[in-house]
Order: sequence, then structure tokens, then C-alpha cells
Amino acid sequence: MRIPVRVLLFSLVAFAVLPLFAFGVLLLLQYAGSERDRAQATLETGARGVARSVDTEFETAIATLSALKHSSLLGNDNVAAFDERVHNTTAEAGRAFALYDAEGNRVVNSVPPPRRALPKLDLKALHASYNERGAYISDVLVDGGTGETYAFVGIPVTRDGRIRWVLATFLYSIDFAEVINTLGVPPDWIVSIVDPNGVQLRRSHLNEKFAGHHLVPALVRHMANGDRGFVVTNSLEGIPLISVVEYAQTSGWAAAVGLPVRQLEAPLRNSLVYLSITGVLVTVAALALAFLVARVLHRGFLALDAGVRRLDEGEVVEPAPSIIREVSDVNAAMVQVSRNLFERNRAMSDLTDSLENQVQERSADLVEETRRREESEQQLRQLQRIEAIGKLTGGIAHDFNNMLAVIIGGLSLTKRHLARGDAEVGKYIDSAMQGAESAANLTRRLLAFSRQQALSPQAVDCNRLINGMSDIFLHTIPEHIEIETVLAGGLWRTWIDMPGLENAILNLVVNGRDAMPGGGKLTIETCNAYLDADYAAENAEATAGQYVMIAITDTGTGIPPDVLDKVFEPFFTTKEPGQGTGLGLSQVHGFIKQSGGHVRIHSEAGYGTTVKLYLPRLDRPVSKEPPEVRRSAAAPLAHGHEKVLVVEDEEAVRHGTVAMLEELGYVVVEASGGAEALEALDREPDVALLITDVVMPGMNGRQLAAEATRRLPGLRVLYATGYTRNAIVHQGTLDPGVHLIAKPYTIETLAARVQEVLAED
Repeated sequence: MRIPVRVLLFSLVAFAVLPLFAFGVLLLLQYAGSERDRAQATLETGARGVARSVDTEFETAIATLSALKHSSLLGNDNVAAFDERVHNTTAEAGRAFALYDAEGNRVVNSVPPPRRALPKLDLKALHASYNERGAYISDVLVDGGTGETYAFVGIPVTRDGRIRWVLATFLYSIDFAEVINTLGVPPDWIVSIVDPNGVQLRRSHLNEKFAGHHLVPALVRHMANGDRGFVVTNSLEGIPLISVVEYAQTSGWAAAVGLPVRQLEAPLRNSLVYLSITGVLVTVAALALAFLVARVLHRGFLALDAGVRRLDEGEVVEPAPSIIREVSDVNAAMVQVSRNLFERNRAMSDLTDSLENQVQERSADLVEETRRREESEQQLRQLQRIEAIGKLTGGIAHDFNNMLAVIIGGLSLTKRHLARGDAEVGKYIDSAMQGAESAANLTRRLLAFSRQQALSPQAVDCNRLINGMSDIFLHTIPEHIEIETVLAGGLWRTWIDMPGLENAILNLVVNGRDAMPGGGKLTIETCNAYLDADYAAENAEATAGQYVMIAITDTGTGIPPDVLDKVFEPFFTTKEPGQGTGLGLSQVHGFIKQSGGHVRIHSEAGYGTTVKLYLPRLDRPVSKEPPEVRRSAAAPLAHGHEKVLVVEDEEAVRHGTVAMLEELGYVVVEASGGAEALEALDREPDVALLITDVVMPGMNGRQLAAEATRRLPGLRVLYATGYTRNAIVHQGTLDPGVHLIAKPYTIETLAARVQEVLAED
């Protein structure tokens, strides 16, 4: 596309003028914004002043009533003398009073005609407006005699704990005229004094027309929501306003102040007019200058165009006369270029053909090489996935087969001994139980590694938790290993599952112990830490932020560099066969990542290892302090007598749970599904506890619990499951208020959990 030089020059003028104009507009907008902010600040200050003055009026009225309340005439029920006193007070202070008996009948009234007070009080309705100052303050009322708006203020006079009299006064619209007039509010601002429902008692403009009417709907909704800030709306007379509402603290009334929008727009509009006129004049002058320059340049460019045409045709370019020196220089250069152009063009043509052929051949080779490389990488990734799955499957199969061998062997021996009348089978049963518990622990570790366990986080003070684990450390660490704790002062709290964190720390302590067979030192350290964006960029699993850091350091054998990257893989272990499952560090890693934290391991062969756990900082207040971490011996088996409903679709699991509960003394009702359980609840309304599986066909456990507690509001619920999916766990965390017991469980665990749920307040 060819653009004339005139267009380029005119565009240059435009690009030169437009930024200046835009800068001027920006300054005007900033000026307008500052003016708007200043006006809004003034508006807000004025509204607060009106609101305080409204409170002053009501507080003055309440103070006057409080003084009259303690009159001895009321104490002696001398109504006639009290009537004379309040009439004298009305004459002196200009404020009218009324006295009502306990039934709401008016017995004293100093309100001068044509005004009149309420005919009779509804004390029950009036009590709804009783405020913290011990006074009744009504909404906006309309005097039946004059049509004037007013508010009723009353205080009760009690005797022996009962209301004997209600002493009242009245604040009329005219009483608030000075509130608006003496605060220095600009005369064109619209000020309204309103009750909590948005009804106007006094208005600065057209008071006779709008007093007793609601504010515009937008402001009424604003007040109903208790909102603050500015609202753009139209006044009742149709004037566009920027309004603000400030609430009076004593009375609960409010002041609505509106600033006409035209006040803010006028300075900006005038400045834009002046800026536009100036911009037009500057633009016209610049365009005229550009036109003159364009004529001179156009003649020179025509001379160059003629020379280029001759050069294109292979002719020798002759110099062309021009008043522009640069044009003459270009013409002279074209004369020399034209003499050599033909030979060079021919040589370049041959070279170009050769290069094009080479580029095409190399491009084809690169495409084929890229395709082969992508296929190889895809095959490698597939082989790595298959290898990882095979390693995980093999590890699980190996450990589970070992545990099943223990269980089956123990039960087989028990069966044979019992068949021939030999009751000495305790060691075989203990062996089977140990195998079953090992299988359950393996399942829990796999869930932790895969970040699928159900967590119940709480606010945790890690210093207190580590101090509370001191007894465990002493029983776990032999005497030839020195243990030291370095706990930071002012340590932040973290939001995490406390049993899971205890297990993670214990796992790392045991690993450190095993790495120091000949003795050494184990250090547990806490501190506040911050991971910055640079660290997060270098470590893909980390997120920048504030953390509570727990570091466990041993002086043991260390980890060789070639295996350091594999320590978090499941079933990977450097210990001798039979000395570990290889799931400890993978369980710790999965738990910390599921909790939103980060794990970093540092090790040097022959010098020791440090594992750092970064736990996310709790940055919000909690309703209560975390519980003390206490360790004690196993509690005795808890028995009960309550009625329990057990819901489980697996018959063998259900019968086992029922048998354990009956052994503990509970009255048990059982059901195989949700529908059957609801029928049982209708028959047995005295059920105290529902124990239900989570994953069941048809109605799941969460749906059953919701319907059951709707029918029996006091019913307690305990979920029993091996894998929760997402019915009661979301984002790896138990839903609030949910109680869970993980399958499989022993009678001791079941007894303790049932007792805990039944005893909960």
C-alpha cells in the first residue's frame, strides 16, 4: 500500500497533537476525580454531622425524661401535681410531655393544640423499639390534627419490677430544622432525617411535600441492608444525586445527604470545552505547516521516482535537479548502482536457487527427525508409567500377601486347635490380629501417599504438639541417641490434621533413629519460614507464602545422591529386607501435600539427613485454642446401654459391628440400606446413635443421615467407611461436624469412638 507524503505528515501532526490532547484529557479526568473525592468526603462528613445532631436531639429528650422520671410526684402517684409540673416545664423549655399508665392510657398531656399526642399506647408494639439507653423511640408518626411529622420518645417508670407509668415527649419536624440549617451544608444539597425504615421526618427541600414519605427505593434498600458508601440515584423531585447514608448510634435513625451530580460535572464540562477549542486551533496550525512541507517533499520524491523507474528498466540514471540535497545524493548513488546491477542480479539468482534446494532438503530431514524423537519420548513415558505401576502393584502384592499369610496361618491353626478341643489359641489369634492391623496400616499409608485420606484439620501449635510427644520420643529413641528440641518463640499456628502430623513427625523420628545404629544426635527444630516466588519457581511443588517449618535432623549415614530423588516413591527403601515397607516417606509426602504444605529433604552421605516440613500458616483467628496434646495409657473398654442403629450393605461387616456393640452392652438395631434404616427409625424413635456406611447402593450414608436427623433432631451420627469418595470429604477434608471411624476397626476403637460421639455436647 502506497501512502502519499501529505498523509504521512498529517498523520505525524495527528500523532503529535493527540498525545497532548490525551494528556490534557487525563489531567482533566484526574482533576474531576479529585473534585469528586473531595465532594464525596465533604458529603460524608456532612452526613455524619447531621447523624450526630440527630442523636443529640434524641439524647436531650431522653435526658429530660430521665430527670422527670425520678420526680417524687410520680413516686407518690400525685398525678395532678405532676401534671402541673410538666405544663410548667413545657412552658419554660418549649417541649411537650405526656404520661401514660400501665395500660397505655394517657393521664397527663402538655401538648398544646392543635397538636395532639397518641390516643393510646400499645406497650407490646412499643417495646420492640426499646434501645440500649432504656428508652422507646418510635418511627416517624403523623399528627392527626396538624398533619405534622413527629417522633415519640418514651421511658418506662417501673415499680417492683413492673411498669407503672410511661413518661413520653415528642420531637416534631420543626425541632430538626436547626439541625439541617446550622451544620454548614450547602443550600443545594438535599438532606433528609429518616427513621430506620427510611421514612422522612424532616427534609431540607420541599419538606411540606415529602415529610412522612419514604426515601427513593434505592436508598430504602440501602438502609435495609445496613450498607454504607455512596449511591447514585434520583431524588424524589427527579434531581440526579450522589447520596450517602449515615446511621445515628443512639436512636437507630439516619441522615441521608445527596449531592447534585451537576455540581461535579460542571467543572469538567467547562474544561473540556476550553480544551477542545485549544486543540482545534493547534491542530489547524500544525496541518497548515505540514501542507507546506509536503509540497516541497513531494517534488523531490517525484524526481526520485523517475530515477527508480529508469533503474528498473536497466538504464543509467541521470542526475535530476532538486533543492533537496538528500534527493540529489540518492540520484548520484543510483547512477553507480545501475552499472553493476545486472551482473549482481544474475549471480544472486544462481545462488538463490542453490540455497532453496538445500533448505528444502534439510527441512524434510528435520521434520522426519522430530517425528521419530516424539515417538521415542512417548514410548519412554509409557514404559515409565508401566514400570511405576508394576513397582507399586508388586509392592502392594508382596506386603499384602505376607500379611494375609500371617492372618490365614493364624486362623488355620486356631481352627485346627479348636477342632481337637485345644483352647490354647491366643498366640495364633494375636498373630492374625497383628497381620490384620498391618494390612490396615498399609491401606492407610497408601491412602496418605495418594492424598485420598479423610483429614480433620484444626488450629495446631506445633511447639505444644512436639512437647506433648516427648514421652513417645523417649520410648522410641534408644539411650545411645541424644535427642534435642529447638522450639522457636512466637511460632505461628498451622491448620492441619493433628493425628496425621503426629504420625508424620514420628515416621521421620523413626527414620532418623534407624539411620544411627551406632548412636548420634537427633534434633527437632521449629521456626517461622517464608518461601518466596523465586523458590516456588525453582520447585514446582511449592507455593510462595508463609509457613511453619518443622525440621528433623539426624547425624546418621545419610542418603546417597543417586537415590535422593527416589525417597518419596512408594515401596522404595534403602533398609535391609524386612526392616521397612518403603511407605514411610511417601506417606509423609502425600499427607503434607494434601494439607497444602511442602517437603524438602537435604542429605549428605556419611554426615546425616534433614527433612523439613513446611506447614501452611493459619492466618485467621479461631474460636477456641487447640487442645493440649496428651499421651496416656490405653483407657478401659467403655460400655453403654443406649440404642444404636447399624446400617451396612455388606452383611459380614454389619454382623461383626452388631456383635461388637452387643458385647459392649448396647441395644442394637440393624439395617442393610437407607430405606430399611428409615423404616427402623420410624419403629424405634428412641435410637440415640446412627452408625452408617458412606458408600451404599441407592441412598448413600450422607443422604440417610440428613433424612434421619430431620426426623429425629437429637440423633447422633457416626460414619464408618474404608473410602469416603466425596460424600463427607471435600478437598481432602472432613465436612464440619462429621464424625468418622475408619474401617477396619477393633472393638476397643469402636467403643471409644461411640462413647465420644454420644458424650459430645
